Amino acid sequence: MNFAIARLHRKALPCTLSSRMGEWFVTFLYEIVDILGYVKTVKREGKIVGVLSGIGKWILTLAVEPAWQRKGVGRELLAQLNGKRYVYTEKGAKGFYQKMGFVQMF
Repeated sequence: MNFAIARLHRKALPCTLSSRMGEWFVTFLYEIVDILGYVKTVKREGKIVGVLSGIGKWILTLAVEPAWQRKGVGRELLAQLNGKRYVYTEKGAKGFYQKMGFVQMF
């Protein structure tokens, strides 16, 4: 896994514990998830601008470069997945997932 994904993650999700632990730690987490599940990316102009990771039917992270948010990158990442998926997310992202067809369970 490359450090570009870790830099993107830390820029898009700066308040998470993993981001605060540093670039090497985020890279390590994505390497583990890639072994156990999947890591998908979207590139624009030769750079990774979005990353989605998960295990089984659970989405663990969806991060989009701030400059590329609201430009279809998140939708493109989710389109790479097949079948029903689950996500636990913070309040601020609920609207995005609802627009993408996710249903709040509780």
